[in-house]
Amino acid sequence: MTEFSIHIDKKLLTQHTIFWMCWIFGFTFIQSFGFGMHDFMAWLVYYLVTLPIFMAHTYLIAYWLVPAYFFRPHYGLFALWIIVLLIIASILEMVISNEVVWALVKPEYKQPGNYLGWQNILINGLGNEYVVIVFLSVKVIRFWNLKMGEKTDLLNRKMSTEIELLKIQSYPRFLLNVADKLEELAKNHSPQTPEMIIRLSNLMNSMISDNRSDKILLQKEVELIKGYIDIQLMSLPADYDVNFQVSGELNGFRIPPFLFFQLVEEGFMILDESENNTDYSLLIKTEPQHLLFSMTIWNDRLLSKQFNPSIIENCLKYLDYFYPENHKVMSNFEINFVEVSIEINIEPWH
Repeated sequence: MTEFSIHIDKKLLTQHTIFWMCWIFGFTFIQSFGFGMHDFMAWLVYYLVTLPIFMAHTYLIAYWLVPAYFFRPHYGLFALWIIVLLIIASILEMVISNEVVWALVKPEYKQPGNYLGWQNILINGLGNEYVVIVFLSVKVIRFWNLKMGEKTDLLNRKMSTEIELLKIQSYPRFLLNVADKLEELAKNHSPQTPEMIIRLSNLMNSMISDNRSDKILLQKEVELIKGYIDIQLMSLPADYDVNFQVSGELNGFRIPPFLFFQLVEEGFMILDESENNTDYSLLIKTEPQHLLFSMTIWNDRLLSKQFNPSIIENCLKYLDYFYPENHKVMSNFEINFVEVSIEINIEPWH
């Protein structure tokens, strides 16, 4: 008995019990509505006594007939078995209710004479099919909800995997970009080389540490960006103007790591290949339940490199995963101008 009970789905058993209890008391109330307690008790006895017939009929159709013949599909055999089961269930229900239930609790409900005529059997059987229809409807709705839940879970896992891949892909791109600058400084015997190595090491340690979390404090993201800007400025000509403004409460919000960092990095890649006198402006601003990021790159003539659209796509994947329907991304790309802004409706973190 113990081994058998282990394999019983208790949740499913509870759901079926609730269904049949609702069916018994619901139809008992309907059949006896407007009558006295004696009629209520009579119908309650009827539904309790005939319950095994209705359950067997319903389960045979739902768990044997539908999978074995309807889904195959063998519609002819399915229809034949439906008729056979309807007749058998109808005869059993009529005999038990007439000879047992009504004979004991409500004799005036007994059908006189030969009540087992084919017409009575078919009419009674068709009338009893409502419970099968209701049961199958509930089963279909439950199955649909289950599949929709599985689909949503699958999409979330797929998106989560993509987010992890995006994090991993950001490292090689970042390392190659900074390694080229470090190699250039070393070849030129720049006195800034040791300092750049130290800054790069500190930045990489922070990136590795932060990447282990789904979300980090906005303050940490700002520190990563500032550290990256400092490294980039060590190799840029002095006439490049980089302006990074931060305002608002930074420790009150948590965001996915590298959400803005990847955009800032792409901006510097454009800056590297553009002519002098290029302005690069960054803004991170917070308000209650609102976060704004903005970046602008401008040159009075033209930008040699255009913004990589895949960076925007990656950023949108982050936002769709972590802030569905709570973000807005705007971008404007011209031959001498790049503007990207992100607005997020975000709950403060406490």
